Amino acid sequence: MDVEKIRKICVVAFIVVGLACIFVEKANAPKEYTGVGDGFNDEITVTILAKKNSNGEVRISDVKYAHNDTQAIADPAIGQLITQLKATQDISKLDTIAGATYSSEGFIMAVEDALSKVEK
Repeated sequence: MDVEKIRKICVVAFIVVGLACIFVEKANAPKEYTGVGDGFNDEITVTILAKKNSNGEVRISDVKYAHNDTQAIADPAIGQLITQLKATQDISKLDTIAGATYSSEGFIMAVEDALSKVEK
């Protein structure tokens, strides 16, 4: 076999391995799940980036939200709930924030809705 033929085979093999790695990475990447809950003025929509680990536990890596509640009240409360959720990875450990009870309840409800959609 000549050197040029070996080089071409190596390049093709490298491309195939690279594409396989990309496929495996995308297959195991976290996915987005969206849930909705009732806030003070309107619905709160939450989008979580999550996946199940090898033990079957859901791991949340990111949380985004949208709402029409009073921003000065709801945003700090929801921010605090997101911090707690990421730290504990347990929705049952979240409690409403005083002064933003309805927004907190709506956020928790929306996260529960999103978590219920995580693939089993």
